[in-house]
Amino acid sequence: MQCRMCGYEFDEKIVGKSCQGCGKKECQTVHCPNCGYGNSPEYEKEFKFIGSLKEKLKIKREKK
Repeated sequence: MQCRMCGYEFDEKIVGKSCQGCGKKECQTVHCPNCGYGNSPEYEKEFKFIGSLKEKLKIKREKK
């Protein structure tokens, strides 16, 4: 996983789900060991999808 705040890459399986203060029963937040930012793994798929859409639009725009 790459931290969206500082860009540090780390293995979320080693760090583990470390959120302790939000009160959610099943919080999936993984805090970056470098800066402490809370990254949500459930948003990873959405960010990848948006990134792929941006690339497709960029390619279409370049072809014109």
